[in-house]
Amino acid sequence: MSETIGIIGLGRMGRAAAIKYIADGYNVVGYARRPEVVSAFTAAGGIAMKNSREVAEKSGKVIVYVLNDQQVINVVTGPDGILEGCHKDTRVICMSTIDKDNLERLAEKCAEKKVGFVDCPVTGGPARVKAGTLTLIVAAAKDVLEECRAVLEVQGKITYVGEKPGLGQAVKHCNQLLVATTLASIIEVITLARKGGLDPRLVCQVIGSGICGSDWFRLITSSILDNTPAPGGLGQMCKDIGLVINDARRTQTPLMVASAAHQYYLAALSLGMENADAHELIKVIEKMTN
Repeated sequence: MSETIGIIGLGRMGRAAAIKYIADGYNVVGYARRPEVVSAFTAAGGIAMKNSREVAEKSGKVIVYVLNDQQVINVVTGPDGILEGCHKDTRVICMSTIDKDNLERLAEKCAEKKVGFVDCPVTGGPARVKAGTLTLIVAAAKDVLEECRAVLEVQGKITYVGEKPGLGQAVKHCNQLLVATTLASIIEVITLARKGGLDPRLVCQVIGSGICGSDWFRLITSSILDNTPAPGGLGQMCKDIGLVINDARRTQTPLMVASAAHQYYLAALSLGMENADAHELIKVIEKMTN
C-alpha cells in the first residue's frame, strides 16, 4: 500500500509539493484555507481534509508549508491542530520559514507529545520542487531524519545542519538575507541604468555574465525586464527579511544593508502589494523616482 502523507498549506510551494508526491505514487491528504487552492489540489488527485487535526489523523508524516509564524503555530498547536490528531507515527516536517525561537518552542511542544519534529526550511522555488532539486536545510534528531529521509528526498537534496531544531531556520535566514538584498540591489541597478540612458537589458546581460552573476540575479532581471512571474511573493519576502532583522536584534549584529533593503519591502506592503510577485518590487522605486 502506498504511504499516505499530509501537507498543510497548498500555496505556491505546498501545491507544487503535493503534485510531486502524487506523481511519485504517494497518497496525499491536505488542508488549506483558500477554496481555490483546495480545488486545484483535489483536481490533481489530493484528498482534502477539514482541518489540520484530520490531516494528522489520516497520515504519518505531515509537511507544513504555510506562510508565517502564526499560521505554523496555529496548524501545529492550535485548536484542531496537528497535535490534537497526532498518533505514534506522526512526524511533523516544518518547511515554512519562521522565527528561530518560535520554531524551537514548536519542537518542544511536539516532543512533549512524543512527536518527531524536522526543521526543514527550503530554498529553490516551485520549479525546483517539480524537478526534485530543492535545497533542503535539515535540523533534526538523526533517527527522525532517517524515518523521513525518503519523503524529504522526493523534493530535493538534504543538507544536514545539526540535531537541534532551529538550526535549519538560522541557516535559511542567512540565505534570505542575500536573497532579499540582492533583489533590492537589482531594482536599483535597473533604475540607475534607465536614469543614465543605458539599455537595462544590456547592463543586466553584462553583470549576469560576470563575477556578480548568479541564478537569482539572472532570474529576477529577466522577470523584471520581461514582466514575467518570479518565485516568491512580496509578502513572503517582507516576512523573511523581517526574520533576518529579528536575528540581528537577537545576536546584536549590525546588518545595515539588510535594514536598508527591509524598507523597500515595507514600502511595497504599504502600497498594497503583499500578493504581488517578487519582481514587482521595482514598482516601489519607480514610484519614488517617477
